[in-house]
Amino acid sequence: MEGGAEFGGQMAVPDRRAIELAGGPGALISIIPTAAAPDNNHQRAGRNGVNWFQGLGATQVQLLPLIDKASANDPAIAASIAQSRLIYMLGGFTSYLGQTLANSASYQAMLAAYEAGAVIAGSSAGAMVMCQYYTDRDSGRIVEGLNFLPNTCGQGAVTVYREGRPTVHPAGSSFNDDFLH
Repeated sequence: MEGGAEFGGQMAVPDRRAIELAGGPGALISIIPTAAAPDNNHQRAGRNGVNWFQGLGATQVQLLPLIDKASANDPAIAASIAQSRLIYMLGGFTSYLGQTLANSASYQAMLAAYEAGAVIAGSSAGAMVMCQYYTDRDSGRIVEGLNFLPNTCGQGAVTVYREGRPTVHPAGSSFNDDFLH
């Protein structure tokens, strides 16, 4: 999980660790640009993701055209996600990402991949929707996330609850160590 500016160089160590956990440089990595689609930034942001992971030594990085509810339910995209060993959701519009993936074939494929040992990662909006809950910035309400991280709430910052005590990780910070132990 990353708080933003994911491809600016500061996240090289945790991203290399994610590649390692996914099976090494030859593992299939899928970049999910959905959150960047509302302002037509998904292609540029997605290419940045592909270039970033290739620059870290990954050899099989794909940008998936998952940009709306129809593509989230596309069987070919869902099948590709299911085969992925590292699934990386980009930042952008949090609510759009959460609503697009909710109850979709792609979300089910992410769950299956995760249960089979794949690494699910994200930055900004991608990190927030991984939480059990996140703040919908449009309405200000707390809504259900994808729940890859139970007992967490993404609020621009991410709050991790351990034994009932919250630890707040502000936007732009790395807190991957909380989840790697």
